Amino acid sequence: MERVTFHGDFVQLDDVEIDIVHGDRSPKSVPIYIGATGMKMMELAGEIADGAVLNYMVSPAYNRGAMEALAEGAARAGRSIDDLDRPQLVVCSLDRDREEALDRARELLTQYLGQQPHIMKASGVDPSLIDDIGKVLTWPAGPEEIHRAMKLVTDEAVQLITASGTPEECRAKVREYVEAGATCPILYPLGDDVRAMIDAFSPLGDRT
Repeated sequence: MERVTFHGDFVQLDDVEIDIVHGDRSPKSVPIYIGATGMKMMELAGEIADGAVLNYMVSPAYNRGAMEALAEGAARAGRSIDDLDRPQLVVCSLDRDREEALDRARELLTQYLGQQPHIMKASGVDPSLIDDIGKVLTWPAGPEEIHRAMKLVTDEAVQLITASGTPEECRAKVREYVEAGATCPILYPLGDDVRAMIDAFSPLGDRT
């Protein structure tokens, strides 16, 4: 029978077996990642986890604050931030038609601003925009409400917290997230032409 033991902040499982039909069934060390947004959770991730999954719909400036919190937590455990993996989901709306790319991301951002205003406070978006969107959108919002609210969201707001626009703009924005601390960008593609995005970010892909 399996047994769960609590040791302070840690949990130990004994006599638990994963049902693996083929492959190695021996015990394994499984890295633990914490999906954090707030800085207190970032500190905790730095202290006890193997890595932190950085949120999407935030700016590179947010990343820099997150790095400080992760480093503070890591120091409490006698570690450095370099000991932590820091993958990050990045919304990517890429198109040769720049306006098409921005509008796809604008629609997602508008819905997110209306549905998750508490998370959006960490995004770097002007708080007054969050308030203005909240006055237009009720939830669940219909298409007409969303498209009316989209008119409030500027191109600058879209590009602040997503990698959106031409291939060149998307690559440059993803580089910003990496330079601000992400160890591995995980691209969240918007639009049907995923191959274009893959080609744009491939070492052998489109660089025109």
